[in-house]
Amino acid sequence: MSIQLIETDPLILTITEQSASRIDTVDVGAAYTQYLHEQIGDFEQQSLGSFVEVVSKSVNPRSSRYAGQTFEYIDLREVDDIYGYILKLKISQGSNIGSTKHRFQKNDILFAKIMPSLANKKIALVTQDVTNAVASTEFIVLRKKLESDINLYYLFRALRSDHFTRQATANVTGATGRQRISPSRLLELQIIVPPQELQNQIGDAVEQEFTLRTLAAEQSKKADDLAQLVLGSLTLRTET
Repeated sequence: MSIQLIETDPLILTITEQSASRIDTVDVGAAYTQYLHEQIGDFEQQSLGSFVEVVSKSVNPRSSRYAGQTFEYIDLREVDDIYGYILKLKISQGSNIGSTKHRFQKNDILFAKIMPSLANKKIALVTQDVTNAVASTEFIVLRKKLESDINLYYLFRALRSDHFTRQATANVTGATGRQRISPSRLLELQIIVPPQELQNQIGDAVEQEFTLRTLAAEQSKKADDLAQLVLGSLTLRTET
């Protein structure tokens, strides 16, 4: 068997190199989804717009109204394209942020609409607490509908799946090098929707993965800060 389930709590799987080579982005959610397909078969599909809405509230940070405010800002470079978490929120004065930006909040999903970022899965789930956050307009801001019971972490995983990426890249328009997908077309694309119990299993695994990566990033920063404190003023000299 190419993928074998070892344990469900915590979620542990083994996967052969051959199977891994057929999955563009290999993480616990992708591996488990593939395992379920092998065991159960295909699940139903529904349009993305059944579960989320596009948030189109924008602001010009450089305007006189906002120039003196402090913003949490993110552009395409701050999104990890392997796991989909935000590498860093830049803290900037509005006067230092160029042009109009989209507002977003915790639990929103930032979906890169421009190629090749779209093909590279520049899609982030906002897990940080933010108060005055803005993002590049090259993102489409998606927010789960209040009435939707889909698991948020599963939804994020589904948007980063190869199945969804292939649909999205096939529906971009515009000149080569600046091709984008429109928000309305994005909402029409189909996502795989397994039963709620399976959604939760996948979602829990992805959430745990996010938690561990956040802790690892915090520990790495503490180590960097400590190194700077201890070694920052150290000068190495050699005799000549």
